[in-house]
Amino acid sequence: MNRTSLLMAGASLIALIAQALMGAAMLHFFTPTAAGHFAVVAQVAFFWVTLALAQSPLQFLADAHLPPQRALRAALRASLLRWILLLPLVAAALWWSSPVLPLTTVVAWAGLLALLQMGWYLAQPWVLRTASPMSAACVRTAPPLLALALAAGLGVRGNADNATGLLAAAACGYAVGALWLLHGSRTDHPPQSAARQSDGRSALLRMAHAVMDAVAGVALVLAWQRQHGTADASYLAVLLRLFGLMPAIVHAAWSQVLLAQARPSRLKSLGVGMGAALVTGLIGLGSAAVLQTTVLAPTWQGLLPYILPITLWQGSACIFAALSHRPFQQGLARHYSLLTIGFNIMQIMVLLAPMGWTPQVHLWWLTGLCTAGLLMLSAWMAK
Repeated sequence: MNRTSLLMAGASLIALIAQALMGAAMLHFFTPTAAGHFAVVAQVAFFWVTLALAQSPLQFLADAHLPPQRALRAALRASLLRWILLLPLVAAALWWSSPVLPLTTVVAWAGLLALLQMGWYLAQPWVLRTASPMSAACVRTAPPLLALALAAGLGVRGNADNATGLLAAAACGYAVGALWLLHGSRTDHPPQSAARQSDGRSALLRMAHAVMDAVAGVALVLAWQRQHGTADASYLAVLLRLFGLMPAIVHAAWSQVLLAQARPSRLKSLGVGMGAALVTGLIGLGSAAVLQTTVLAPTWQGLLPYILPITLWQGSACIFAALSHRPFQQGLARHYSLLTIGFNIMQIMVLLAPMGWTPQVHLWWLTGLCTAGLLMLSAWMAK
């Protein structure tokens, strides 16, 4: 891995740890009501910005043949338009769901967070393409670290019931990240090796891809809770968050860097993916060892049957993430989205299958098919 990839790997890890500590700070300093209100608004904002962006950051990196300023302006215009068009739909959905907070409050805060997140999410590929590796690392770590510091400060001062303070802390973090959009470009000329690299997908296909990713993620926990109970849903969610660290880091520190630099790679990408899969396996072994001790409460012993299948699933996700730049460098971006959407549909069908399985049997069917699907997609991308 080159210096940029190593810096981005470290920055991604720090950002993920800061987000985990943010959750711990909410549990420690704030009441369940305040934390719950914040979580609802933050989740609405996340889905809003996910649909508004429609994978624009990935498109920005893939279209390395375009001057970065022009690509950024196009991404901003399209994303802002989708943000505006989604406003009445988000408001209608919230009104139908009868939110605990006043409707105008939820929509206002969710809209602000979504708008600021949009700026931060676009600032990350912008800086990765146009600035130094250290700047790219800073733009990824500064927002979650600032939000954590502000939230902890509010908690120490005794604002335990203040959901508004948590929302303001998150907004300040995203706003600082969005400021990197003002960072000057060091070059107006795309790399010559970017001639074949592009994102030829339509806006509708990118939107469909983003929607299916979001739906599959939500369905995973909700369907598991409905079929197997809250405890088993918490086992699944905790381990996916833990083992999902490696695929997220690989995508941010390897595939995104290769797209930003327009550098093709196959054998090295396979090596990075397999190395990350090995680390995921070590995390699984470590988790199993911890469960054999008395460090955790006995109620967490139910995690043990989940460790091996989820380790295999997320290990294959590491290989997939390490190769995910290749379709954009081979003119196969449209096929990539269609195949990924098909994978998400398969995952949802297995989740909702009315077979009366026990949690362990259901988990092996789910993880086995997902592992096989990710490995087949990886083999296709590695051609």
